[in-house]
Amino acid sequence: MIVVIFVKKYVRILVILLLVLSLFGCKSNESDAIRFKKEYESLNGTKSSSGKKVKSINISKNNPIKYSNFDEVIKVIEKGIGIIYLGFPECPWCRTAIPVLLEAAKDYKIDTIYYIDVTSKRDEYEVKNGKVVLKEKGDKGYLKLLKLLDKELKEYVITDKDGKEYDVGEKRIYVPFIIFVNEGKIIGTHTSTVKTQKSGYDELSDDQYDELNGIYADYIKKLVDNYCDEAC
Repeated sequence: MIVVIFVKKYVRILVILLLVLSLFGCKSNESDAIRFKKEYESLNGTKSSSGKKVKSINISKNNPIKYSNFDEVIKVIEKGIGIIYLGFPECPWCRTAIPVLLEAAKDYKIDTIYYIDVTSKRDEYEVKNGKVVLKEKGDKGYLKLLKLLDKELKEYVITDKDGKEYDVGEKRIYVPFIIFVNEGKIIGTHTSTVKTQKSGYDELSDDQYDELNGIYADYIKKLVDNYCDEAC
């Protein structure tokens, strides 16, 4: 009986250490970092689909981004340790948030941020003749993630050409959406940037930048501190 308990405890410690190494000790695949840099910076100064100038951002080639998938991030959320970023390159709010997130991660020597480009993976609805219609069904992994994050998400609401709002009857992952997880427990999530930023195309003021950086840093610090309570 004592041997069984010891083995179980040893296995649990080993799993935790492996998960922590993936977050703090092993750098993301360099090709992922460079791919992310190129993908986001390639839009600098271009025009969006609405005709607005896309915000220019600079991303380090040593950034901690790891291209991921729904199966991997679901495992992290259910029993892992990590930071997850859901967004996409064209999103103006994402382009505001990601440089701030990467700086906060660098300050705490975070080596991995799991990333999923959700551009074409979410459910898409539209209004036709006064009724909500499913335009495009989301990825199965996305739908599973919706259920897993239900308490953290807002209702999916769309607006017709007359400004009337419609609740589609499900939640939605609005981006940028950042998730902070420790041993299967969501420490915190953050959507968008800061309340005082009215448009994703606006540059953050110094105060807004510091506010957003502080939000990310607080969650990362909790992540680090919670791990140390268990194993440091």
